[in-house]
Amino acid sequence: MGAETEDTGTKDRPLSVVVVDDHRLTAMGIADSLRARDITVLAVAHSVAGAVQSVNEHSPDVAVVDLDLGPGPSGLDLAAAFRASHPRMGLVVLTAYEDPRLFIPELQELPRRIVYLVKQRIDSVEDLINAVTEAKECAQGATTAQSSSPFVLTTAQAGLLRLVAQGLSNHAIATTLSLTEDSVAKSVNRLAKRLGVVHSEGTNLRVGLTQRYYDMVGYQREG
Repeated sequence: MGAETEDTGTKDRPLSVVVVDDHRLTAMGIADSLRARDITVLAVAHSVAGAVQSVNEHSPDVAVVDLDLGPGPSGLDLAAAFRASHPRMGLVVLTAYEDPRLFIPELQELPRRIVYLVKQRIDSVEDLINAVTEAKECAQGATTAQSSSPFVLTTAQAGLLRLVAQGLSNHAIATTLSLTEDSVAKSVNRLAKRLGVVHSEGTNLRVGLTQRYYDMVGYQREG
């Protein structure tokens, strides 16, 4: 079974939600946090199939979907499908990736009218509640505003950052991208400036960029 369903009335609860996350413990934590703020959790799904079934069955106000759902379609793929099939349903995409193209390299744009919520930026449950509320208002036309773009970098810079983090030299990157080494070196310097990575005596620019990459994908470093 892909979903766990609750038979809960919604008359006295203005918001109803379906939670989608392939990690059961994480999904449980999100659902419990929403319930604690009197938001009705209609179902918790752990797969794309379970999510589609739950949304079609319950028609929630908002779906909270994790970006990384394991092998197969991503949370953004699911959000795009829901935007087409349920245009007035709010969508929150919850993720550890500051820039979704670090997870989906070919991504060009986000589905329309979604709220993209980065886990590392959540300071309290209130941030999640605000995202759910904003998603409903945005989908139903109460506001035309969308959350700020998660595209921290240009598409080329996101690709370059991935290659640097993989440990490729400027020569290897130049070969991969069919560029000159001088062009790659200049692009790496511009990338570092964009991300606030400072190159000074005693520091290694590529190490700094690699550390920044892992910060942006939600990797928790010790210390």
